[in-house]
Amino acid sequence: MTALRARPRRTRAPRRGGFGSVLLRRLPNDSPLKRLWVGTKLIALTVLTLVTALNTSWAQVIALTLLVALAVIAARVPLRAMPSLPRWFWVFLASGFVTALIGHGADEFLRFLCFGVLFIALSLLIAWTTELADLAPALSTLGAPLRRLRLPVDEWSVTAALAVRCLPLMLEECRTVIAARSQRPVDHHPEAAIRAVVDIVTACMAAGVRRAADLGEVIAVRGGPAMPARSAHHLGRRDVVALVLVAAASVIPSALG
Repeated sequence: MTALRARPRRTRAPRRGGFGSVLLRRLPNDSPLKRLWVGTKLIALTVLTLVTALNTSWAQVIALTLLVALAVIAARVPLRAMPSLPRWFWVFLASGFVTALIGHGADEFLRFLCFGVLFIALSLLIAWTTELADLAPALSTLGAPLRRLRLPVDEWSVTAALAVRCLPLMLEECRTVIAARSQRPVDHHPEAAIRAVVDIVTACMAAGVRRAADLGEVIAVRGGPAMPARSAHHLGRRDVVALVLVAAASVIPSALG
């Protein structure tokens, strides 16, 4: 008798996670973008946001696309890190484009869609290449001129850093609420669907308030929030090159009209 040979099992490629699974998850590999100072990334995002608000031309879209592509290469982002979007998102996107096409606004729709996607990509790149512990010192350093006006810059920096740190916890709470709601019987009446959305939003807000209260009690027990230390990082060549590229992507499209 011939021995039966065991067929090797096909290993499936790991599926990409959703948007929530890749949010604020730092890439393990080293990259030039990861070596940039956090303040440089925040300045770049702020400048590009303000410039885009003033100039929404296709030239600005192309310049921003080239800058994002260069940042993705510099960050060495693997393909598996890209989030997979649900089907309802594509259905909603297609219906929005059809509506804009009927109303003769397809050009504006596509431009603002491109800007939205590009700024989400920039935000993800900053989250993937930034240590959360470096966020508060960078914000404190950038806000140093406001101290002359006797503004609580350090407290604002700590609050912003805590808010960013709590985003994954808030997403987990929302998933729990949605999973609990999905166990209830489904009612296809439009009013029932609206009530379901209101219940989910209310429950998520209540969960967020409860989390914030618990975090505030823990911070109060520990003697208050720790003030951020001064950032030990200084502007280097990489930071200067990055700011020059951001300036070029902001000025050249405006000059071209």
